[in-house]
Amino acid sequence: MKIIAVDPRNTVTVKEADIHLKITPGTDGALALAMAHVIIEENLYDKEFVEKYVHGFEEYKNYVRKFPPEKAQEITGADADLIREAARLYACNKPSGIQFSVSTIVHHINGFQNYRAVFCLIALTGNYDIEGGNRSRPGPASPCNEFGKVIRYNKEEAVGEKDFPVWFDLPCQEAQCTRLADYILEEDPYPLKAVFAMGLNHRMWPQPEHLQKALGTLDFYVNTELFWSDSSKMADLVLPACTTFEREEVKSLRGGMFALNQRAVEPVGEAKNDIEIIMELARRMQLKDKVLTGGYESYMNYILEPSGLTLEDLRSHPAGMRGKVIFPPRERTYEDEPFHTLSGKVEFSSLVLEKYKESRGYDPLPVYKDFREQDQVDRKEYPLILNTGARKPQFFHARMYRLPWLSGLETNPMVEIHPDDGKTYGIADGDPVKVTSPVGEMKGTAVYSITGNPGIVYIYHGNKKGEANNLIDRNYLDPYTGFPGYKSYFCKIEKQAEVTENAVSTEV
Repeated sequence: MKIIAVDPRNTVTVKEADIHLKITPGTDGALALAMAHVIIEENLYDKEFVEKYVHGFEEYKNYVRKFPPEKAQEITGADADLIREAARLYACNKPSGIQFSVSTIVHHINGFQNYRAVFCLIALTGNYDIEGGNRSRPGPASPCNEFGKVIRYNKEEAVGEKDFPVWFDLPCQEAQCTRLADYILEEDPYPLKAVFAMGLNHRMWPQPEHLQKALGTLDFYVNTELFWSDSSKMADLVLPACTTFEREEVKSLRGGMFALNQRAVEPVGEAKNDIEIIMELARRMQLKDKVLTGGYESYMNYILEPSGLTLEDLRSHPAGMRGKVIFPPRERTYEDEPFHTLSGKVEFSSLVLEKYKESRGYDPLPVYKDFREQDQVDRKEYPLILNTGARKPQFFHARMYRLPWLSGLETNPMVEIHPDDGKTYGIADGDPVKVTSPVGEMKGTAVYSITGNPGIVYIYHGNKKGEANNLIDRNYLDPYTGFPGYKSYFCKIEKQAEVTENAVSTEV
C-alpha cells in the first residue's frame, strides 16, 4: 500500500508515508484543488463516473485551472512536485481511499469548502463505493442503522437555523449551537429560558466563559454528567449518569453484528443511564411516545426489531450475534440508488448552496478562500497562526485535566513553538511566555518542537490553568457550518518573567 500523508506536523503516520505533504493548517482545500488540476489536465480522471454521476463538472474543471501546483505551493507550503506526484499516485494507483479525520479539516473558517474540495477527489477518480475506495457500506449491515431513522423536530425555527441554514437543507438531522450563548443573552430568535444538557462542556466553545456566563442567566439549567465538571457548577440540577460499566446497552457492530453490553457493577448512588434519564423525563412531561414510555428493555428491543433479534437472543449469546435480517455487502450502490442530493448526483456544484448564493454569498463550487486574507485581524499585530487541538495521548478535551497525576505532567500549559520562532522572539525552550490573541491572553511554558513549521503555535485546549479556547474569537466561524476556527486563528507570543498558575485573562 502507498500512503500519502497530509499533515502540518511530522507524526507517526508520516514516518510510514511514501509522500508527506506538509501543509499550513487550513489550506487543505487549495491542495485538493491543485491535485484535481493535475488529474484533469493529465486526463487521469474517471470519465465514465464523472459523466454519469457528477453534477457541475464543467464549472469545477474551469475553477481548478486556477490552482496549478505552483500556486498551491505558495498557499500551502507543500512542494509543487510532491503535489503532482501525490495527484498521480492517488488517481492511478486505484483503488485509493481517503481517510478523513474527525475535525482537522473542518475546524477552520474555510473548513466546509476545504472538506468539499477534498471529497470531490473521490468522485473525480471514481473511487467511491468500490472495494479499497471510500465505501458507503463496507460490509453486511443491519436495517437498524439505515439512514433517516431519526427525524429532527422541525415545527418551528431552531436555534442556529437563521445563521447556518445549510444544516437544515441537508439530511444530517443535526443543528448548530456554536452561538448558543448569544442566543440566550440576546433572546434571539426567541427567549431561551431553560437548557437540558447531557455532558455539556463549556470549554469546548470558543471564549468558553461567555457560555458559562450565559448559562448562569437561564431560569433553569440541568446538566447530566459522569463527573462534577466546571460546566455542572452553573447548573440548578445535576443528574448523575452511569458509566459504561454500570449499564446495559445494545451495541450495533460492523458486519451486521449485535451484542449486549452487560453491566459489570450496579449503578452507584442515584446514577442512571442516559436513555433512562430521557425516558423518565418524558414520562414526567407526559409526552406520548411509545418508544420513550415503554421501559428501557422495550427501548432496546425497539432498536433490535429490524434485525430480527431480541434481547433474549443476545443474552444467550454473550459474544454477539449477526442479525437475522441484514443487507449483504454491495458495491456501486449509486447505480441503483441516487445520491442524497437535490440532483441525485455527487454535486461538485451544490444546488443547496446555489439557493443561498444571492442572499448569503455562498459559493456552489468548493471555492478556496484563505483564512489569512480575511480582514478581522491585524496580521502585523498577530503574525503567528494559533492552532488548538493537536492531540496529546494523556488528554482528551478537558476531561483528563481533572486527574492530578495527569494534569501534573504539565505544571503549566505547554506552548509549542518552532525553534526558529524562539530565536525570532527571544524565547528559549522552557521559558515562561504569554500568548495574546485579539480577544484574550494566557500564560504558559514554551516548548520547542520541530514537528511543525515555523509560524505556528500549538496549545492544547481544555486546561483551566490556561485555556487555549479563551484565545479564539467566538465570532470567528465558518459561515457555512458555524464551526469555529480552532486550528487557524492568530496570535503573538512574548517572553515573561515568570509563569503564574491559572494566569488567564479573557475579554467576554
